Amino acid sequence: MTELAVLDFETTGLVPGQDEVLQVAVVDETGAVLMNEYCRPQRHTAWADAQKVNGIAPQDVCGKPPFEALVPRLQEILSGARRVVAYNDGFEKAFLDAYGIPSRGLRWGEDPMAAFAQQMGGQKRSLSAVASFFGYEFEAHDALADVRATLYLYERLADGGLLRWATRNASPAWGQSPRGPVAYQTLPPEDMLRLLKCLGLCPLTAAQARQLWYKGIYTASPRPCEIVGFQNRSKEDGWLVVAVEADGMTYLVCDDYLREMQAPAFGGDGAAASVPGQAVGTGRTGRASRAGIAARGKAEGAANSRYAAFARKSAALKNVEANPDADPSNPFYGKAVVFTGDMEMPRAEAAQAVAELGAHVKSAVSRKTDYLVAGAQDPALVGAGGRSGKEEKAAALNESGQGKIEILDEAAFRALLAQARGQ
Repeated sequence: MTELAVLDFETTGLVPGQDEVLQVAVVDETGAVLMNEYCRPQRHTAWADAQKVNGIAPQDVCGKPPFEALVPRLQEILSGARRVVAYNDGFEKAFLDAYGIPSRGLRWGEDPMAAFAQQMGGQKRSLSAVASFFGYEFEAHDALADVRATLYLYERLADGGLLRWATRNASPAWGQSPRGPVAYQTLPPEDMLRLLKCLGLCPLTAAQARQLWYKGIYTASPRPCEIVGFQNRSKEDGWLVVAVEADGMTYLVCDDYLREMQAPAFGGDGAAASVPGQAVGTGRTGRASRAGIAARGKAEGAANSRYAAFARKSAALKNVEANPDADPSNPFYGKAVVFTGDMEMPRAEAAQAVAELGAHVKSAVSRKTDYLVAGAQDPALVGAGGRSGKEEKAAALNESGQGKIEILDEAAFRALLAQARGQ
C-alpha cells in the first residue's frame, strides 16, 4: 500500500458526466510516477476552450486509449493508497464519480488548496499561485507537472500546515536578552517569510517584512527590528512566540503583541504604537496575559492593521445597495459587479459609483457575474503576471460556457464608468 496517491486530471471542460478526461497522472509520496496517460475522448472531437488552458489538441490524443479503459487500473492505484490527494479535490472527486469510481470509498488527505486558504484568511488561490508563494516554478496544466506541484505543497501545508513543516526544518539558535540567553528556532529567510505570511504576522513582501518595530518594557522608544526565529505554538491555546532582534538584543514576543507593534510595516503613519504591557521573555505568558495583549491589540493596534483595513473594506461593500431609480440604459444598470486587486480609485468609492448607476456589487464571482473589475495583484500571492482566484474563476466560467463575464482593468473600468455617467 502506498502512503500517498496524488491525482490530477486534464479534461475537455469543467462539467463531470458531460466532459471527458484527456490526461490522468498519479504520483506517490516519493514523486514516483504511478500513472501518466493521455486519453482519447469518445464523445468530443474538439474542445477549443479547454485546449487554450491545457494545450492538449485532438491530434495529441489520437490513437490513445479512452479513459474508460484506464479506470480499473486507476481504481486499483487509488484504493491501494492510505491517502488520495488532489488540488481543489472536489473537481477530481466529481470526475471519478462520473466514471464509476466512488470517491467516498477512497481515503482522502487534506486538499492543499483548502489548507492554504484556511491559513491565509480564507482566500483560495490557483495551484500555480500557491506554488509561486513557496518559490516552486513549473508549467501548469500538464497533469504530471500539476501532481508534482501538488505533492510539494501538500508536504508543506497538510497535517498542521506550514508551522509544523517549519518546526521540522528549523535549526536551534540562541540570543541574548535582558533576561539572559533565550532559545529559538531559525529558518532560511525565504522560509521564515512564508511562515510569517501564513500566520498573518507580516506583510506580503520581503522589503516590508523588514520594516518591523519593537516596543516593549525593555526599550524606551520604538526600535527597528528583524524577525529572526520563533518558538513552538502552544498546543493548548494556539499562539506563537516570535523572536525579534533589535540593537543586538533578542526579544521573544507573542503573536498578538507583535501585531500591535507593526504599524509601519502595515502602512501606518509614524512610529510603531507604544504599547504598555508585557513583552514575553523565555517564560510562557498564559491565557490571561494573552487575552490582555489581544484586547490591547484590538484597541490600540488594529486600526493600523492591514487586516482591519480588509475588514472595513468588506463591511463597506456589504452596505452598498443598487439604486433602483438609476437610468436603465447605462451599461451598469442591473449588472452584477465584482472587484479584485488594488486600484487607484478606492474600492468603496468604485463600488458606490456603480451602485448609484443601478449595479449590484457582489463579493464573489459566479456564473451570474457580469463585470469583474481587476486591479493590480500582489505577485507574492499570484506570481508574476498571475491572476487572482476571482480572475481564475471568471476565466474558467467563460471557457466552460457557464459565464459571460467581462473582465475590466482599472483603465477600462474608468472609461466605462465615465460613459455610464455621460462624461
